[in-house]
Amino acid sequence: MKSLKKVKIINWHYFWNETINVEPIVFLTGLNASGKSTLIDALQVILLGDTSGRFFNKAASEKSSRTLKGYLRGELGDAEDGGFKYLREGRFTSYIALEFYDDLNDKSFVMGCVFDSFDDGSEEHRYFCLEDKMPENEFIKDNIPMEYKTLAAYFTSEYDGKFKFVDTNKQYQDLLKKKFGNIKDKYFSLFKKAVSFTPITDITTFITEYVCDAQANINIDSMQENILQYKRLENEAAIMGLRVDRLNEIAQSYQAYKTSFRNMSIYGYIVEKAELQVEVERLKSYEASIEKAQKRLLEIETELSDIDVNIAELNRRKTHLIQDKASNDTYRLTDELREQRKEEVEKLANLNRQAETVKNNLEQYATSFINVASKIVEKLSNFQDELIGDDHGYEFSDLLAAATRVVETSTNLKDNELQNIEMLSVETLKEWRDSLATFKQLVSALQVSLGRTITNYDKETANLRQQEVEMRNGGKSYDHNLTLIKNELQRILTERHNKPITVSLFADLIDIKSQKWVNAIEGYLYNQKFNLFVENQYYLEAYEILRELLARNHFYGTTLVDQEKIIERNYICEKGSLAEEIATDHDGARSYTNFLIGRLKKCRSPQEARESLNGITPECDIYRNFAMGKINPRLYAATYIGRSVGDAQIALKRAEIDRNNKLVSVLRDVHRDIAEASTLEIINSNEINTTISLIEGICQIDGIRQTIAYLDDELSKHDITQIESFDRRIKDVEDDIKNLENEKTTLFEEKGRLNTQIKTYREEKIPETKKHLKDRQDHLDNNYDPFVVAEEAEPLFNQMLVENRTPVDIITEYNTKYSQAQYKSQTFFSNVTKLRREYVKDYHLSYDTNQTDNDAYDKELVDMRDVKLPQYREAITDAYNKATKQFKDDFISRLRSAIEGVEIQIDDLNQALSQSVFGNDTYRFTCRPSQLYHRYYDMIKDDLLLQVGEDESAFIEKYSEVMNDLFRQIVDVGTSGDRTAALAANVAKFTDYRSYLDFDLIVTNKEGQEQRLSRMMKKKSGGETQTPFYIAVLASFAQLYRVNDEGELGNTTRLIIFDEAFSKMDRKRISESVRLLRKFGLQAILSAPSDKIADISELVDETLVVLHDKNTSRVRLYAEEDKVSIDTKNKIKL
Repeated sequence: MKSLKKVKIINWHYFWNETINVEPIVFLTGLNASGKSTLIDALQVILLGDTSGRFFNKAASEKSSRTLKGYLRGELGDAEDGGFKYLREGRFTSYIALEFYDDLNDKSFVMGCVFDSFDDGSEEHRYFCLEDKMPENEFIKDNIPMEYKTLAAYFTSEYDGKFKFVDTNKQYQDLLKKKFGNIKDKYFSLFKKAVSFTPITDITTFITEYVCDAQANINIDSMQENILQYKRLENEAAIMGLRVDRLNEIAQSYQAYKTSFRNMSIYGYIVEKAELQVEVERLKSYEASIEKAQKRLLEIETELSDIDVNIAELNRRKTHLIQDKASNDTYRLTDELREQRKEEVEKLANLNRQAETVKNNLEQYATSFINVASKIVEKLSNFQDELIGDDHGYEFSDLLAAATRVVETSTNLKDNELQNIEMLSVETLKEWRDSLATFKQLVSALQVSLGRTITNYDKETANLRQQEVEMRNGGKSYDHNLTLIKNELQRILTERHNKPITVSLFADLIDIKSQKWVNAIEGYLYNQKFNLFVENQYYLEAYEILRELLARNHFYGTTLVDQEKIIERNYICEKGSLAEEIATDHDGARSYTNFLIGRLKKCRSPQEARESLNGITPECDIYRNFAMGKINPRLYAATYIGRSVGDAQIALKRAEIDRNNKLVSVLRDVHRDIAEASTLEIINSNEINTTISLIEGICQIDGIRQTIAYLDDELSKHDITQIESFDRRIKDVEDDIKNLENEKTTLFEEKGRLNTQIKTYREEKIPETKKHLKDRQDHLDNNYDPFVVAEEAEPLFNQMLVENRTPVDIITEYNTKYSQAQYKSQTFFSNVTKLRREYVKDYHLSYDTNQTDNDAYDKELVDMRDVKLPQYREAITDAYNKATKQFKDDFISRLRSAIEGVEIQIDDLNQALSQSVFGNDTYRFTCRPSQLYHRYYDMIKDDLLLQVGEDESAFIEKYSEVMNDLFRQIVDVGTSGDRTAALAANVAKFTDYRSYLDFDLIVTNKEGQEQRLSRMMKKKSGGETQTPFYIAVLASFAQLYRVNDEGELGNTTRLIIFDEAFSKMDRKRISESVRLLRKFGLQAILSAPSDKIADISELVDETLVVLHDKNTSRVRLYAEEDKVSIDTKNKIKL
């Protein structure tokens, strides 16, 4: 046994030079603040080999701030300069030395430390071991403690070969363990905790900290890093899988686009092929018409020859009849009267025909214009509200007035003036014609401009529809020309530099934070939000391209922002300015925003805007340049700023489309009537003059009628029956001749028409049709995929011909299908570009989102799906298998080892406790599997864990679910602070073997009745519950010091120090505790307040009292003969 015999302390706080002899069981007492804890701290410096001061005065105060410097220099309190006041200043040396006696080998040795303190406040210390008793000079030479160098020289001179200095605390601790009998490292933690031992209420904490020396936690950093690597691979694979899914979606959408585009191509081919077939059939009809015309010409020649023969015969018959008539006497008498009457009858018939012709002609003119003008009046009157805001509003008003005038004048002419045509005046005719001329002039002018307007509206509506599709797919309703110019500029720059170059609109680079300021910002920025941004190095080149594009498209609604120059000027966003409402991560856009609105103040009212001299309100009141105004609402009717499109914007675009459709429908209706009106011919000046002349002649009809009556009366006086018979016969022959001549004329006209027709077919229509056929065929050959044509389009077309479908029917049906396929194709492609934009944005790529092929995306899909993702999955499987094996072999095996170590130590401790009886009680610790984590414990303790090689599969198969559960508990990494903290707590819990065990202390009385301390602690007094823990600590020291072993194995130190010992025990329990100390063969220093003298002093071998007077503390032996008494003020007197 190696027991402490003597303690030497020099210059340690209030202890100046103190030598203390030590017996086996020592009771150390004294008043509060007398220096008991100071003395114990000095002993711990040597017994623990620790100068950090972490353990100083722990029993006295958990929050003690004592330091090594404070002990060495004798800290008195705070100084006025903010520092500390000390007993010892300047340079001096301190000592703490403990002399031990080895009774087995009859040798003494000293363990100590020398401290040199210097003028600058620093200190140096060296631990030493002297294989001899305490030096006679007790480290003092010439009344001055020897500094380290002097001590080293002294040892060399007096104890050559019997001493050793060490350089570090760790070296000293190793030496200390060896000198104390090769004890375990647990000595340091157990000794330190025993000194400041206080009653403990947690059995698990007590056992693991005071009883067992198994490692509390297992370091899983390496394993966790490997598992996290597996997790990272898994996450990356998941991200890649998501990318593959999105690329698949793009590919599927693109395939839908290709299918619709292919259908559009097939339908387009069928339409053009049907149109070609129409041309073919037209050519055949021309050739058939020529053949038919040539056959008819031969028939005409035969018919003409027959007619000439018949006419010659009729002329001979006519000559004979005329000769017979001329020889008649009555004919000679009445011939003049009959000739005169004939002339008058012909004149009357001619005038009647002229009157009817004039009337019919004028009625036809009037009726045509009444019909058309009435429809125009009706349309323009009904749709006046829709048309009044159109660009042609004034023209429509003029046309309505002119059409109304035409209806009025034409109705008057038809219903009134023409009923008595002889009374029709020249003024009335001219007034009527002037109304027609004015109407026709307005119609002709409006027909062309209105047709152009309708075409423009159709184009605008088509663009609006495309914009709506793009908006629904995440785009914006920019002007078609603006989008065209931006995309073309980007395409040209990309092709020139062979890498993606982005051209951005200012509106796409910024967001408006508050809805409150949307109208003000949209309206104020107006066209500036459509300005373009491009990387600095391409600025001048981009402008040259842009200038040409602006001129080509006749569009000047954008400019190119020089962001490099704006950034150089460092425009700032003033506090309270409108620029604060803009959010952007684009440096150029931020600088441009600061330049435009960085000084424009946000104001709540016009008054505040005026006072700011440069302000704007949310209601779009603006004060600038000493003038107040309001932004035109049209400038913010549609919103463009922001990286997304809202439902309101889409609704506005839909309303704009509906408005256009309604307006175009009205305009088309009006245009049809105007087109019809434009085909009407108005009566010209010559016709008017001719009509007037005819009317003047018509006025002679009554006179002619009277003349004919007179001649009839004269002829009635003669018998002209025979003459009339001749006349009838001659007339019949003349009629026959006339009919033949008419027939002949008709045949000549038909012959001319046929020859002209044949010439037109041969020289014009057939060559033109053949050219159209060639052009159409060339277009079909050059503009359609021959494989698509051969495999689908041509067979489908031929099948329709077999089904007797006419080309016109085919054209009608497939024009509709073509339009539908075209719309689908545009919609699908818009969806493709939307998916591409989102993909490129999310993964920070530079792919062209508008390219018509999908090669880049398909290539990435194949690379990820077929190459990288399988590689990741293979790596994940391998990493998981390795992580699982490491988890089993390293983590679980270490837990098993730790648990088994604790169980062995508790068995050993219980062996020691079984030989000790405290009063009538014995004690025994229990260690059982935790009820909460019993399944983990079963896995950890299963002997399958010990199998290696192929046999490992049995363990993994059996505990796969449990392992995965525990696996997740310590590696599932979250991104939030709460999840990270929870993970850290889980790691601390599940790497601590104590989590898998439940501990308790069983107390057995002399009747064999058992009680669990965990239950007793809630019912018993402090002394009763404190006792088992003291016993356990004593047993732990007995185990540590190997008190039951013989020879050198049991030749260890036996020292224990309890500060504030037995604080809650009564005299009987204290007596039992001291008895156990002796039974275990332990040496003890028991420190307690002076009120415990009566209970303890009679039980120990020596009582030492610490006395304090001013700046000095001393230790004196307490004995009966000193008559020490304890007065009511708790002061010790010697």
